Amino acid sequence: MEFYNNILSVEARWLIDQGILSADNYDILKRRGKIKVVRRACKNTTALVDYRTIPPRFRDKIERKLGGNPFDIVKKKHISQIEIDYQAFEYFSNYRYPDGSPIPTRKQDNILLYSNGACILNALKVELEAHTRTRAAHGQRPLISQFYKNAMKLIKDPQTTHNFPNLLPTNPRTLRDKLEDYIDRGYEALIKNYKGNENALKISDKLKKLICYIATLPSRPFNTKIIEIYSQFMAGEIDLVNEKTGEFFEREDYLDNEGKPVTFSESRAWQIVNDNKNQIHINKKRMGFKDFDERHRPHRHRHSPNFSFSKISLDDRDLVWKDAATKQRVKAYYAYDVASGCRIGSAYSMSKDETLFMDCLRDMFVFIDRHGFGVPLEVEVENHLVRKYELELSMMFPLVTFCAPANSKEKRAEHFNRAVKYQVEKNNHPGVGRWWLKSVYNRIPIDKVDDQFRLTMKAADRMIMDDIKDCLEYNNAPHPKQKRYPGMSRMQVLIGNINPDLPKLNKALVYKYIGFEVKSISIYNTQYVKVQYERYQLPHPSVVEKLAPGNLKVNAYYMPDNDGNIPEVYLYQNGEFICIAEKLATYNEAKAERTSEDDAAKLKQDKYVAMFDKYAKDEDWAKVGILPRNGKDIETKDVEVFKPRKSGVSNIDDLDFDETDYGNNALNDF
Repeated sequence: MEFYNNILSVEARWLIDQGILSADNYDILKRRGKIKVVRRACKNTTALVDYRTIPPRFRDKIERKLGGNPFDIVKKKHISQIEIDYQAFEYFSNYRYPDGSPIPTRKQDNILLYSNGACILNALKVELEAHTRTRAAHGQRPLISQFYKNAMKLIKDPQTTHNFPNLLPTNPRTLRDKLEDYIDRGYEALIKNYKGNENALKISDKLKKLICYIATLPSRPFNTKIIEIYSQFMAGEIDLVNEKTGEFFEREDYLDNEGKPVTFSESRAWQIVNDNKNQIHINKKRMGFKDFDERHRPHRHRHSPNFSFSKISLDDRDLVWKDAATKQRVKAYYAYDVASGCRIGSAYSMSKDETLFMDCLRDMFVFIDRHGFGVPLEVEVENHLVRKYELELSMMFPLVTFCAPANSKEKRAEHFNRAVKYQVEKNNHPGVGRWWLKSVYNRIPIDKVDDQFRLTMKAADRMIMDDIKDCLEYNNAPHPKQKRYPGMSRMQVLIGNINPDLPKLNKALVYKYIGFEVKSISIYNTQYVKVQYERYQLPHPSVVEKLAPGNLKVNAYYMPDNDGNIPEVYLYQNGEFICIAEKLATYNEAKAERTSEDDAAKLKQDKYVAMFDKYAKDEDWAKVGILPRNGKDIETKDVEVFKPRKSGVSNIDDLDFDETDYGNNALNDF
């Protein structure tokens, strides 16, 4: 059985040979028109009968003989001969056009369609060879036209299109050409020249570049304006010049083979301008560094460190609302540990300056000192505000990283600021967000009165207090990586994963750069200095030996604790560390009122006085006397005494006195 002119047909000889009907019965049915012969018998060609015209009693016999519906059996016979060609799939997957691009799959999977087409053509090739051999064995020529008509039925069959979707021709003649081309060239015959066909190229590379150059004008022209500028240039109304080299663009470079200006549509200009390669170059000229970096430049992908204080990151931000008194935003500076995400330092001010940054460092080191942690191994800071402190930071931290300007994704502190804002502040304070954000959950409504936006304002002290409370909640919230730190908060991760290689905190060194400074204070009584109206005692009187001769002036550096107290100061002279002076505690002079603290303070002072007395003891100092040389007596001479002569002046007022005060002059000279 086979399809003939899209009609399922049965060979008359097969019906007679299988005993379904006799030769006489076949002739009677044919003569009476009960059956329809779609192809007459001739030499070496059997007659074909339309299966649908065979009486039902004979069709039942045919189905029992074939074991099923002849329509399904014939279709299955041909479809089963189609086998998947894995080599074809590999070929089309690795194929590249002359410009280096792969087979396009954006709108449709051309690789799959080409591979299925190869599978079907492979089956048709086998069928054609078998058909040719069978006909040749009987001394007959192959029925090529009929073969391709039957092949078209196979290709159009719904089961074939479902299992093997393809792009093969739907015309027998075109299908014949495609199969012959496939047999001749192989898989390449199935590929359509979407790209790389030089005959289809109307716009040269020079013209494409010129279109892109026009697109980078400061006005950022639309596609219609690009065509307009190009048309004016080709018409001689304007000149285009390369400002980098000073060369003029030549119109002759943009003519076609007939010497006419090349024209193109707006859609073609859109394709050229929006080509991925061209978009990179165009946007590099159009966009600023930040926008171009976020859209096109590759990003570095990192993961957080394993230990706390391996790296800390600092950055500033503006608090959400403005201060009700000054109508200005409160500036905040934060320090974060990168491994735990915990905020370990903060400072607030109405202006963003160096003092705000230094206050943040001070708060961070107070936190580190209070918990007994070491110095962080690396600090990550912004470039424009902190670059002037590069030397000081390199003295305090082993590693210093300055982030590139306008590169917020590099600084980890930027990420943590966002986490605090949308994980804590958003839940605690209604109105946190931005009115231009895409997400409706973070976009806030904004009111406008007389062309002025109405903004919520709060007192600066209230905002700072709320921010500190939000920080405590954030630090004690569960760490985002709960699979790695199950049940642990950020603060617990910070404390429980300290880097074992942290250097010990050297307060004398650190406070010199970030501490508060009191210049040129005196050391009194070889015992103490005065800082902020308090006395701080030297560790030992011998400290004065480290001072320059005749100079008891020193500089004091200190850092207040959380309560504002100054437990100790660090003394320097001429940039050299001298000593640590601890706070000098006084005691009650009334013995009846003294407490244990007074006794301890008195004992400490007594010990210092004893140290001084021992230091100043003169046992090792010789008492020098002066003796005459060789033990000879001092030679004495008689002294002649002169008596004053009587002057001739009788009145003292007549004497001429020198009124110069030589005694006072001598004292002044001394």
